[in-house]
Amino acid sequence: MGGMARPSISTSRPRDMLISLGVLLVPVLLITAWFTRTPDDAPVQTVDWQSVLTQSRAVAPYPLLGPVGLPSTWVATKAEWATTGEPAVNREIAPGNTWQLGMLSPDKVYVWLAQRDAAGPALIAQVSRSGRADGTSTVDGVSWSRWVSSDDRTRTLSRVEGSVTTVVSADLSYAGLEAFVSTLRAS
Repeated sequence: MGGMARPSISTSRPRDMLISLGVLLVPVLLITAWFTRTPDDAPVQTVDWQSVLTQSRAVAPYPLLGPVGLPSTWVATKAEWATTGEPAVNREIAPGNTWQLGMLSPDKVYVWLAQRDAAGPALIAQVSRSGRADGTSTVDGVSWSRWVSSDDRTRTLSRVEGSVTTVVSADLSYAGLEAFVSTLRAS
């Protein structure tokens, strides 16, 4: 029997297999966690909209609106004035004197106010995301046209006075938009 090989007897136990499995899984889980983590929210870039509005009112040929009495939890992220023919949003040439204000509500909903003294229908289509007419709202005795986007997500209120079109839009209910519109003042 001297030349015959003996079958090997496994001395591994279930505990050893679990240890081996753990040694393999821990690095895999750590690597997976590293590559699938979501970064922290980037800080919101705020702007001093009141000074932009004050400067814009000094040169605007029509009364510019701005919110009055909003809580400090509302944050302005965009305030811009463009004169007819100047680069405006997305560096496109402004078809009219254009005032725009973008604010984040306390619930992190973006509310967009835009005013322009030319190309009103194009402004409404742009801000409402090519919305369809959806009735009217009355805020402080003033009638506003309602618009809703094709996916029913974005609602818009618009008003035309002479050549000036004012549009307020957000992913809010009409009641939420009306509440924001009720804060708007020309001075």
